[in-house]
Amino acid sequence: MNQNAQLHVLILEDWPQDAELMVHELRRSGFDPIRERVEAECDYLKHLSPPPDVILADYTMPKLDACRALRLLQEHGLDIPFMVVTGTIGEEVAVAMIHQGAADYLLKDRLVRLGPAVKHALSETNLRLEKRRTEEELVASELRFRAFMRHSPALSVIKDESGRILYVSNASG
Repeated sequence: MNQNAQLHVLILEDWPQDAELMVHELRRSGFDPIRERVEAECDYLKHLSPPPDVILADYTMPKLDACRALRLLQEHGLDIPFMVVTGTIGEEVAVAMIHQGAADYLLKDRLVRLGPAVKHALSETNLRLEKRRTEEELVASELRFRAFMRHSPALSVIKDESGRILYVSNASG
C-alpha cells in the first residue's frame, strides 16, 4: 500500500497511552488515522456527528463503558464498526458484545490484530450499506414498475420461461 488510507477514528479510552498504541497499530497497518479520544458520554455523543469510520472502545471506563456506548450508537441508528479493545474482559463477555452488535473485540496485549480487524469491519460495513442501498433501489424500481403498469392503457402480461403467467396489468382498454 503506497499511500495510507485516511481513517476517522473515535477512541473511547481513559488511558492516553493505550489510545496511542492503537493509533500506532493502525499506522502500521496502512491507515492514516485522524482520531479523537473521549472518556465521557457527552463527548462521545458530540463526536458521532459527523460519524467516524470506526469506534474503538475500552470495555471498562469510569464515565462510559463499551456496553452503554454501543447502545447509544444503535439508538442513534448509526452503522459504524464498533470494536472493543480491552484488557479486562473474558471470552463470554466478548461474545456477548458481538451478539449485541460489536464488530469485534481485541485484547490490548494483542493489538497486532487491530489493523486487519479494522479492515475487515470496514469491509463488512460497506457490504451491509451496499446491500441496503441495492434493496432500496429494488423497492423503488418495483414501485415505478407498478405505477407505470397501473396507468398504462395497454394490456400487459408477463410470463415465466414455462409460460406460467406471473403478472397481468389491469388495463381497462
